[in-house]
Amino acid sequence: MTSFFRRGLIGHTALVVAIGIGAYAGGLPAVFGALPRLDLVMHLILIGGVAFFLDGALRHRAIFRGRGSLGGAIVIALAGAEEWAQRFSPRRSSTFSDFAADVVGVLVFVWLARRIGRSAQRADA
Repeated sequence: MTSFFRRGLIGHTALVVAIGIGAYAGGLPAVFGALPRLDLVMHLILIGGVAFFLDGALRHRAIFRGRGSLGGAIVIALAGAEEWAQRFSPRRSSTFSDFAADVVGVLVFVWLARRIGRSAQRADA
């Protein structure tokens, strides 16, 4: 099951990086500006997806005494840093709502990764 998460992490991270490069270059399709809140949905899905695969690849490692998600914490920290860095780009905007969507995505997708991981363990037993 770990190989699924590792392969997914590589592929999904490549997708997120490609979209990020396109956004900084000003090459995103006009649909992102035309549909209200689509950017928030994309933040939730894309950043949440990275957390999903990273949490699984790290074997659902906790931060402290069995609580929290190391993968989720790493993704939230990186997403926060990237959101802050957008303040210095003329083509990007840094908003709290984007970061909030990132955090919600991480919470939902880490929960999902752990649920799938438990189901796979039961199936293997």
